[in-house]
Amino acid sequence: MIDKYFRSANGKFRVGELNLGQLLKGRETPFYVYSAEVICAKYEQLRQRFPGFDIFYSLKPNPNVALAQILRSEGARAEVSSGGELKKALDAGFHPQNIIFVAPAKTEREIELAVDEGIYAIIVDSLYELELVDKIASSRETRVNVGLRINTLEGPKDAPEIMVGVPSKFGFDEEKIIDELSGLKLKHVVINGIQIYAGSQILDEDAIKSHNENVFRVALNIKNSLGIELRSIDFGGGFGVPYSESTRELDLGSIARHAIKLRDEYDKHWPGCRYIFEVGRFLIAECGVFVTRVLRTKESRGECFVTCDGGMNNFTRMAFMRVKHPVRILNKIEKDKTRNCIVAGPCCAPIDIIGDHVDIPEPEIGDVVGVFNAGAYGYSMSIHDFISFGRPKEILVDGSEIREIG
Repeated sequence: MIDKYFRSANGKFRVGELNLGQLLKGRETPFYVYSAEVICAKYEQLRQRFPGFDIFYSLKPNPNVALAQILRSEGARAEVSSGGELKKALDAGFHPQNIIFVAPAKTEREIELAVDEGIYAIIVDSLYELELVDKIASSRETRVNVGLRINTLEGPKDAPEIMVGVPSKFGFDEEKIIDELSGLKLKHVVINGIQIYAGSQILDEDAIKSHNENVFRVALNIKNSLGIELRSIDFGGGFGVPYSESTRELDLGSIARHAIKLRDEYDKHWPGCRYIFEVGRFLIAECGVFVTRVLRTKESRGECFVTCDGGMNNFTRMAFMRVKHPVRILNKIEKDKTRNCIVAGPCCAPIDIIGDHVDIPEPEIGDVVGVFNAGAYGYSMSIHDFISFGRPKEILVDGSEIREIG
């Protein structure tokens, strides 16, 4: 059940200990609501299954400081992709030695910030960037740890966003990296690890297992060819979540058993190495619901249209990336789905669709619509100022406590 985290014992919608009426009391729609309970449950799944691996929360899907604080308190580390995200990770209380910076084109100012804050590692994508970090570190007379991002020859065959095995702006090409770095003299940079991120939203366990095997193979080649003592191996992430009832959940147990077996096999080559998974969507997507209210219903040439007060301006991902998210009528979540409708937003644009031909109960003006799996790439990826409707609030529910966090 796609909305399993948000149903009470009698099947009605709830977030934490709050029912829909309590959630809406004195509050205008649209807004995003996040469940602290779900965030903790998702992190616990990873913590239990991957002992000996560090889970780094990728702030990109949702950089809200309050959510990052929850994950930090649970034991997560932080992966950031900009200077702005680095500042948010620090604001959330992550220790600098538990932060890595991964981005394909970091500015000098961003690198300076990372060096000055003393983060665990800057993940570099090119020889130019490696030398730039060395130059900045030299100007501060300090030593800086970097990891090498590698675009491997092998990559996943089927993922929405594939980042290795193809021409890419990300990382050193595997077939060139040994020649590029052989004989390189670095004064203030210490290469202490590698990072390989294969793709995003992967739901194929075999693809993840194959990727992890490949990472260990590449790591051993880097160590032997360049004489680098690896202190960290970053497998990236890409763990997916289901967006429809027909999609099964990822079998974490199978992936974990395989990863632990590989770790135990290779650990002799780099004792004390830090093994890292970067995880964003898996931790945060299912904690969030985008809540909007029905303003109009109409029939047009055989189609049922349901128009809401929040749409692509507040949740852009569905319109621009053609991603389908689960849509429910929250005040009728336990009722039978009797109508097939197009659920639209208020924008003067035909692409403003948040639910394309979805089955829902009979819609009425005033109904409350929820778009699920909205915790990742929802608020932060949207064009909130389009048509000047205003920005939706962000709400965090923790048990019976509710507070605005954005």
